[in-house]
Amino acid sequence: MVLEMLPLIAAVIIAAFLLFFWVRVIRDAIWTTVGIVIILAVLFVVFNIGPRQVLQELRDPFAFLERVWDVIIGWFKALFRTVS
Repeated sequence: MVLEMLPLIAAVIIAAFLLFFWVRVIRDAIWTTVGIVIILAVLFVVFNIGPRQVLQELRDPFAFLERVWDVIIGWFKALFRTVS
């Protein structure tokens, strides 16, 4: 009985390992993508307003974050506008 169930048990163990591995890989890929998008948005805002203006903008960091957030939202709107 145990020998007959061995292939099924092995298949379940392999499937569980692959599921865990791919979920971890996908999660890491998502967080990496989010980090890259945030870095690119910050760089876009910095180069768009100029380095001297950035120092003045950083006096109110929430305004700077709002500009970065607006850039990210604009990118996603443009992406979904072209996809659909």
